[in-house]
Amino acid sequence: MRPHHRPEPSPRREAAPPAAVVGGPVAPFEVTLAAGPCAPAAARAAISAWMTGHVSETMLIDAQLLISELVANSVRHADAPADAVIHVRAHVRADVLRLDVGDRGSSGSIARRAPDLQRGGGFGLNLVETLSRRWGVNRVAGTHVWAELALRASS
Repeated sequence: MRPHHRPEPSPRREAAPPAAVVGGPVAPFEVTLAAGPCAPAAARAAISAWMTGHVSETMLIDAQLLISELVANSVRHADAPADAVIHVRAHVRADVLRLDVGDRGSSGSIARRAPDLQRGGGFGLNLVETLSRRWGVNRVAGTHVWAELALRASS
């Protein structure tokens, strides 16, 4: 399946400026987490430890929020067995921070939906859409949902 590429923003919506890269080069990051209710917090903490000092505070906050949403969606929707794991990967290349969350799930639709203010839900991928430069889904060997955040060099 080809990844979903985010359409260009509408003329009415102003894109946020890219966040600054503060430190030098950052090595790729990978962690495997148990697919349970603590996974989003564990992913946030791991990404924070990896990124702190290398990107601006704004970029760090956006990355924490995105990884939390992607991992929470994986926990909630992967229909995985009790012993399932979630793989979280990230890397910085040129002007982009790419976050990737993978699980063994292979069914179900991965699409934005309208937020449900009464029963909850529907906020995660809308948040991913708003914060990321682009995002998509790869369904080869399970499900991988990725998002990219724009970076710029600090001056």
